[in-house]
Amino acid sequence: GWASLGSYRLKEAYRFTAEDSVYVCSDMQGGGIGALLLARLLEAAAENGFRTVIARIAAPNPASVRLHRGFGFRRVGVEREVGRKFGRWLDVVVMQKALAE
Repeated sequence: GWASLGSYRLKEAYRFTAEDSVYVCSDMQGGGIGALLLARLLEAAAENGFRTVIARIAAPNPASVRLHRGFGFRRVGVEREVGRKFGRWLDVVVMQKALAE
């Protein structure tokens, strides 16, 4: 698996918001790898001064939604048919976690 943490947007107003990506190949899912990766990303986000982390998950992906929910992310919206993969349009589920109040 792999994970990344990056800027949510390049504009200065969004400098305290990060976006995460977590990928675990299908034959390795369910073994806790995703949780280890996401836990480390959230630590890194806090260490680097981010206040909020956004997850944008191509639907359907119930495992990723469940993973993020388990770490306190909440669903804040859906972007309809914004991606195209494997010959079909994809919705993106947007989830958000506040690291500090």
